[in-house]
This record gives sequence, structure tokens and C-alpha cells, in this order.
Amino acid sequence: MAEAQLDPDGSPPEDHPAAVHWLADYVYGTIATLVAIAGLTFETNPGELTTAGVVIVGAVAIWFAHTLSRLVSMRSKGHMNLRPGDVWAELRDSWSIVTAAIPATAIFVLAGVGLWTIHVAFVLADVVGVAALLVVGIGTAGGSDRPLSRRFGYVAMVVLVGVAIVLLEAGVHLL
Repeated sequence: MAEAQLDPDGSPPEDHPAAVHWLADYVYGTIATLVAIAGLTFETNPGELTTAGVVIVGAVAIWFAHTLSRLVSMRSKGHMNLRPGDVWAELRDSWSIVTAAIPATAIFVLAGVGLWTIHVAFVLADVVGVAALLVVGIGTAGGSDRPLSRRFGYVAMVVLVGVAIVLLEAGVHLL
């Protein structure tokens, strides 16, 4: 197997940089959504629509924070003056953080209209979040050029992050 070529900065080359960043931010948003849901389990009687609001507002706040951290990094690393266009570009490029929260938000809104209970909504949102991580893991594990054991291990690690958050959430209920 040939040695991977590195970019001048020492990082691996990106064949599809926009897709790579979109997926990375989507994973970030999915994990943030699972964390928000876990945090809401401390509430004794969270309302369905309140929960949906917390999930989506939390995702928007994380999107802004993520954008700000990238802008601070750009400014510091490049000693450059940022323009409004740079801010809009970073917001646009990390929008998938918010899109990752849409499924859970929809699940809680549907609970609010009586399609299922809040308890079922929490379970569904957790399952959908972990399933999203599984799909991203499978989609980014690589092809037959990588050993099957490494691809499987990679997917397992991506999924285990979501499972760990859900298990911590379940542990809260046992306290």
C-alpha cells in the first residue's frame, strides 16, 4: 500500500473539502443535540414544545459559537482582517450543525401535537441521533483500500460516542 501524500501543512489532502466540513459539522451538531436531550432528562416534566425549542435554540447557539471559534482561529492564524463576507461564509459553511438538530426538533414537535408521548420522543430522538452517527460513520469509513477491521472499528467508535451520551442520559434516571 502506498504511503498517503500530505498537504504542505502536514494534513491529509481533502478530495471533497466542502462535504468533509459539512459532515464534520453535522456530527458536531448531532452530538450537541444528544447532549441537549441528555441535559433535558434532568427536568421532571419537560414540555414537548419547550424541549423542541431548547434543542433548536441550543443548536443555533452552538452554530454561532462554532462560527466564532473558526473566525477567531482565522484571525489569529493568518493575522488577517475579517470582513462581513468571512462571517457569512463561516455561518454558511457550518449550517449543518443546525440541520443535525432538525430531526430531534421535529420529533418533539410531533409529540407536542399528540402523535406520541414525551417519553417516546426522548427515546426516538436518541435513536435517530445514534442512527445519524452510524450513517455518517459508514459513509466516511473508506472503501476497500482500507482494511475491514479498521473500517468497522472506525464506525464503532463514531457510534459509541452517541451510545455513551445516551447511556449517561439513562444513568441520570437511575440516580
